[in-house]
Amino acid sequence: MQVSEGHGDTPPRRVVLDLSRERGLLAHVAGPVGTWTVKLSPRHAELLYALAVHREGRTAAELARDVFGDPTRTVTVRAEISRVRRHLAEVLAHRPYRFGDGVEVEVVHPAHPADLLPRSTAPVVVRARAAAGPA
Repeated sequence: MQVSEGHGDTPPRRVVLDLSRERGLLAHVAGPVGTWTVKLSPRHAELLYALAVHREGRTAAELARDVFGDPTRTVTVRAEISRVRRHLAEVLAHRPYRFGDGVEVEVVHPAHPADLLPRSTAPVVVRARAAAGPA
């Protein structure tokens, strides 16, 4: 993680979820408190992508369905979200899980949308690739 100093007490206002390269999945966060970049695991990228697609928020069961195709995997989702929050707590909210109010989210896709997280079997990602059509 890289951090640059900033001033203020307001939460960050912008997250750029860079999914443009299979190796090098990143979340760039910028706001009044500074800027930082977090390297994401493929699973954390899938979770954040699901939250970016569903800005209204997702319950643990909905995220489990989005990522695992199984709404009963809520314990796994909660554990993974807890890990993500270690670096992104300032931009994530819960009940339901979502990006916080006032946080602008941008997703940077690969040059060919069908190449989005190519090894992912998460239903939310598979649906996005299918909607993009052939590469």
